[in-house]
Amino acid sequence: MTARIFKLARKSMVVVVDTKDADAYSSGCVMIKDKVVTLVASSAFVKGREMRLKVVFFDRIELEATVVAVRDSFCLLRTAFHSECKAIRLLKEEEGVVPQSTFMFAPQSRTTTRRIFTYATTETLESYLNIESDLAENSTNYFMVSCSYFGKTRFGINRLTAPPVFTMWGRTAGIVLQDCRVAGPGAEMKVTLKARHVRELMMLVDPPAASTGPRKKRKRS
Repeated sequence: MTARIFKLARKSMVVVVDTKDADAYSSGCVMIKDKVVTLVASSAFVKGREMRLKVVFFDRIELEATVVAVRDSFCLLRTAFHSECKAIRLLKEEEGVVPQSTFMFAPQSRTTTRRIFTYATTETLESYLNIESDLAENSTNYFMVSCSYFGKTRFGINRLTAPPVFTMWGRTAGIVLQDCRVAGPGAEMKVTLKARHVRELMMLVDPPAASTGPRKKRKRS
């Protein structure tokens, strides 16, 4: 059962690459699979590379990618249809996030990823304002994941941004935003956007149909 979950989860992962720079690659994931494929990637990685992006899927198929939306640290890319990839399945609202064992796939090269076991440790960011009991703004949108991956490009851009954090049942609990600290104690902690806020990213390209209300009858002339 677990092997099957790992296999399916891997199909949601991609490596986002710069076609002109062999060192420039980062993680991403399949958000929506329809007539085209919509993916989440790091906006820091994509910035300045918009015209030379490719996405490498789990089966090493490479497709050109186009930026369709940007929001804060994440951006949405779009490729042509890929029949074998899988969209992430977000954790349901009522399901708890932490503490629990989790796993991710980290980019090992421009064309491959490797599975790493992780652990969701904290329900909200442990970041405070002047008063210890006062949480920093929007910190409840995130949780922390312990993960011993530190890969970066030669320009210091984290390669492990925008990968999904999977529960052991294959659901996506959230998407990694950044390292908690750049170096030193705490560098293994990853700040992760919760699943319910990942849904807001989906709304950028897949908004709900607006209600038009009852139609008025036209008067006959």
